[in-house]
Amino acid sequence: MDNLNKNTFALVTGGSSGIGYAYAEEWARKGYNILIVSNREDLNAQAQEKLQAQFPHLRIVAHYQDLTLSDAAQALFDYCNDGHYEVEVLVNNAGMFYFGAAVEKPMALSHKMTMLHCTAPADLCVLFGKAMKDRGRGYILNASSITAFMSFPTIAAYQASKSYLLKFSKGIHYELSHYGVKVCCVCPGAVDTDLYNLPVKMRKRLRAIGVMMSPEQIAKKGVRATLNGRKVKIPGPINYFFLFLCFLLPGFVINLVKKKFV
Repeated sequence: MDNLNKNTFALVTGGSSGIGYAYAEEWARKGYNILIVSNREDLNAQAQEKLQAQFPHLRIVAHYQDLTLSDAAQALFDYCNDGHYEVEVLVNNAGMFYFGAAVEKPMALSHKMTMLHCTAPADLCVLFGKAMKDRGRGYILNASSITAFMSFPTIAAYQASKSYLLKFSKGIHYELSHYGVKVCCVCPGAVDTDLYNLPVKMRKRLRAIGVMMSPEQIAKKGVRATLNGRKVKIPGPINYFFLFLCFLLPGFVINLVKKKFV
């Protein structure tokens, strides 16, 4: 596909770094102009410059938006309409993570996570999904997590918000599939990014033994699954194994984790 001199875009939230940048890069390889959205103006500028150098024939736009604000989705949708950016691909990737007992964290933190993982993606799916339905084509990729299938201490708000996104994605997948709009929820396991605040050496070891995957690997698998009309994609065979183990995990093991960290 060649979008030179066209206004057809792939919009990637959280697209200025990590897996979001990898998604932006992968959709650019498919020929889409890219609209990066994040709340880091410095990283936005860097990502825009890097992608523009790599794909000089495409339009690369960076836009600052704090998606934890209540009117963020509508503001972003209006921005795209005002700029005549036709969003054919929506990637809801923006995210945050914290580790620890939910009752020991400020409520504002869980509220912010809920807005970022639940409210903003759902609102963006509704706004852009309706436009895609009316056009008769489009793709929505929602970035959830393998934790969406789990119930585990220390990540209660995170796993709950990702579970919401997974279930919402499944619902609108069925609602939009016969209108030419494909919706896929990608649920990776551990990804080698700064999100988890792990030491670099540990990340390298986890990648070496296959526990962690690179952002580029996740992006390739996620984009392919979306284009192929998959409803849910769990990248990497090892994550199916971990998921199976989690379902079989005895209660006393969870209690050990609880006693140590909660």
